[in-house]
Amino acid sequence: MKSESAHHTSDLWHGTKIRATTKGVPSRPRAALLSLQKVTLAVALALTLASITPGWAQNSLPEDPPASPVDLLSRNYLVGDWGGKRSALAEKGIVFDFFYIADLEANPSGGLEQTKAGWPRVRGTIDVNFDRMISWQGLSFHATGLWQSGANLGGKIGTLANPSDLVSRHTTRLDSFWVQQLFLHNKIRVRLGQLAGLDFYGNQEYGGTWLIEPLGYAYGNLFSSIFESFNPAGTPGAEVRFAPRSNFYIKSSVMSGNRDPYHDDPTGFHFAIRNSPNFLFEAGYVVSPENGMPTEADVGYIRKSPGPTNRKSYPGLYKFGAVYNGGKFANPEGIRSSGNYLIYGMASQAIFRSAPGSNRGLDATFGFDYSPGDVSRENVQITAGTRINAPFERRPNDRIGIGFVYSKISDPFSNFGALLGGPRLGSEKAFELNYSIRFTPYWLVEPTFQYYANVGGNTAVPNTPVLGFRTKITF
Repeated sequence: MKSESAHHTSDLWHGTKIRATTKGVPSRPRAALLSLQKVTLAVALALTLASITPGWAQNSLPEDPPASPVDLLSRNYLVGDWGGKRSALAEKGIVFDFFYIADLEANPSGGLEQTKAGWPRVRGTIDVNFDRMISWQGLSFHATGLWQSGANLGGKIGTLANPSDLVSRHTTRLDSFWVQQLFLHNKIRVRLGQLAGLDFYGNQEYGGTWLIEPLGYAYGNLFSSIFESFNPAGTPGAEVRFAPRSNFYIKSSVMSGNRDPYHDDPTGFHFAIRNSPNFLFEAGYVVSPENGMPTEADVGYIRKSPGPTNRKSYPGLYKFGAVYNGGKFANPEGIRSSGNYLIYGMASQAIFRSAPGSNRGLDATFGFDYSPGDVSRENVQITAGTRINAPFERRPNDRIGIGFVYSKISDPFSNFGALLGGPRLGSEKAFELNYSIRFTPYWLVEPTFQYYANVGGNTAVPNTPVLGFRTKITF
């Protein structure tokens, strides 16, 4: 799927697709919402074009002076700061991001076939904090869109856990957007707009360390089991979060459970509400929230702050969540019943730090999810991983990632398949080892080795290694 970090393999999903028409949606608010979406995308595209071609018009953003080799290697963005305009916008509360990311992988043996595949993606994002613009405080806006294409290696070789967390569908789409308001000294947060559920419920806090989908983004069975929305196919929704203390939060959302989101809304501008909604809940406990771990992981990314400089810090996040969908779900025989749910838990914790004020050291994560096997084909997934930050003192921004993913086909689906003459499917085990090389602040290369045992839960399919790498360039 779907993440750049960060941030969910629709070609592999086997959920029954039900189309429904939502009636009674007021036409004027909908038209106004569509206009807001179009303006947002236009602004994001304009800023992006300005960043890439700073001299394209008479009143364009000024160019940075010619960069020395040292400056070119140390700057945060490939195209620089546009003569200070980028930083000036950030000081006013307008921050945007534009990057290219691609996964290139191949399996030399095993699997259903031996092949190669690549999946490139270009994403643009804008965030606006209105605190410095207007007297009304706590209001912000977020929007992101992308282009992506490529081939699905996991679908070709038959895996349950996709080797790349970027893969879903070829698309150019407004992924998600929302308006956010904070209340009661930031204790209450309300979001309304188009949301990707997997960005916030079931997402990996250390996402981006690995390429394999359930560790790099979010649990891979959340859509196939419960139709939770994912990026880049966000759906209409609303969320309320309450954080009475900096180390504890609870949040709940309702989101449209579109079962064929790319068909329902190909461009992301239609604000399509289809099928039965998802009701989502999560509670989290934060260890040392002042030490670099967010009070609640916005869009699933860990803050980069190393924490206090006078002592070692060990931030962590422990969370438990559930999703319920009251729609119709089919068992292996095709008999439909109402309602399905999924529960998950995850622990992410810093284990070792080499020195005060430093992130260098070891982090660990463990998670699981479960959904009833009578209507969920892939009903259990377990993830575990460790990452070594700055494994070499002279490479402070490099990272080693070691991960494991366990994916299980439910017994009812396995038994029914065997009755039809197919193989009795069980569980798939996948391993990943990678090394993330940060050549410059804006350019990352991540060679990766993965190994799949019991591909697709089928012991008859030969085990397969997957070799490849990820590259990311931030403009």
